[in-house]
Amino acid sequence: MDQLVANPPSVPPLRGRALRFVLLDELMGREEMTVAEMVGVLIRRHGFDLGGRASKVISDALRWETRRGRVVRLGRGRYRFVSAARSTTRRIRILAARSRAWVVAIMRRPNSPPALVDWPSAPLAAAIGPATPPWADLAWLRNT
Repeated sequence: MDQLVANPPSVPPLRGRALRFVLLDELMGREEMTVAEMVGVLIRRHGFDLGGRASKVISDALRWETRRGRVVRLGRGRYRFVSAARSTTRRIRILAARSRAWVVAIMRRPNSPPALVDWPSAPLAAAIGPATPPWADLAWLRNT
C-alpha cells in the first residue's frame, strides 16, 4: 500500500463553491461541528490547502451557506447542516468525493499526475485533465 509522503507537492487552495461543498459534505455526516474540528478534518485528515487563515476561510464560507439556509449557526464557531435540495446534495457529495480523491492521489504519487478517479466519462476527463483539481473548473458539475 502506498504511503503518504512527508512533504506533499503543492495542492491548489480550496476556495469558493468547492470549499463550501466539502464543508457541507462533512457537516452532513455529523450532527454539528466546530470550526476547529473542520480545520482538523480538511487540513490534517484530508490534506487540503485552504490558503490563508483556515478558521477565517471556513467561517466565511459557512456564513454564505447560512444565508442560503443550508447551515445554521449554533453559537460561536459551531455549525449544523439543515437541509438542501436532493440535486444539490448529490452535487455536494460528488464534488467533495472527487476533491478528496484528487488530493490523496497527489499526496501518494508526487512524481506523477493523479490517476483519474471516478470520472463520469472519457471526454469529460480529457477536458478537465488529470493534473487539474476538480475544483479548478466547475462547469462539469452543471451536467451531473
